[in-house]
Amino acid sequence: MIYKEEVLKSKDYKQNYIDGIEKLIIKRQNDLSEKRKKYASEILSDTERYRQDFIHLLGWPLTEYKENIIPTVKKTKLSDENGYSVYRTEAEVLPGVVLTGLLYKMRCKEKRPLVIVQHGGEGTPELISGFYGSTHNYHDMLERTVKSGVHVFAPQLLLWNKNYEVEYNREVTDAKLKMIGSSITAVEIYGLRCIMNYFESRDYVRNFGMVGLSYGGFYTLFTSAVDKRIKAAVSCAFFNSRERYFTSDWTWFGLSEKFDDAEIACLTFPRKLFIEVADKDPLFDHRFAVKSFDRIKEICKDKTDWIKFSVFDGSHEFDKNETFVKEMIQELENE
Repeated sequence: MIYKEEVLKSKDYKQNYIDGIEKLIIKRQNDLSEKRKKYASEILSDTERYRQDFIHLLGWPLTEYKENIIPTVKKTKLSDENGYSVYRTEAEVLPGVVLTGLLYKMRCKEKRPLVIVQHGGEGTPELISGFYGSTHNYHDMLERTVKSGVHVFAPQLLLWNKNYEVEYNREVTDAKLKMIGSSITAVEIYGLRCIMNYFESRDYVRNFGMVGLSYGGFYTLFTSAVDKRIKAAVSCAFFNSRERYFTSDWTWFGLSEKFDDAEIACLTFPRKLFIEVADKDPLFDHRFAVKSFDRIKEICKDKTDWIKFSVFDGSHEFDKNETFVKEMIQELENE
């Protein structure tokens, strides 16, 4: 080839191409936002139909979930604490898939609520339990819940950090699962539902709540939307707009047409949902969370007695104010 040129001579053409794609996405998002408003117009009056749409969007195995699937659970006692015992648990929720976690079981005769306390990205049940000392930005989220007089189960999801010397790539795993009609979210929520089946069959569990930070807030919001047995939940440092924050494991084909965080939150209606976001969170701009909550109020025509929203003074952390946790526990007690 005789013709030669500098590498950057074609830069403007390439920039124009990506700019065109980005503009196309924004226009399509705006178009689908209007379509989503029409789609969700009956979400509070026909919640179950929308819930099934949401489940099918997330994929298999949630689409084949059955309440009579009770996994065998192996428990290993780690310690006896003041008023409760701590167990490491193992539950085969799918063939060869063993969901592990920590169970904080109260020593009492009457049935008590069980709260799923969910860690976030790079977290583990051991970290949020204080096994290694400080719980960092969780601010003793699990201990504060246990002290409310409930059983607690803290599951291990595919989110731990490199300190455990077990390598994985969550996005690659999610991509592989999506090729077979599934997603990492569908698998993990399915696992949580199966472990709830087990606890529901025990004579010490009365009902369920859920609490989570960051990725734990994601799973709290989504699991509460899917499973009506969660009577009250606190989702912290996640609720926002999916059209502002993109990761492959928070994305499903055609999501913008049917569900954003506001519509997903409405799937918890009329159960209690508490949403917390921080005003100085470096990961998620709280202003978009406020707009998404305004969308909930629009859907509900301001009848929002089932949901509470708070912007607290903080960073990417669990709110040190215990108001919402206490209100969640009170809701479980009254249920």
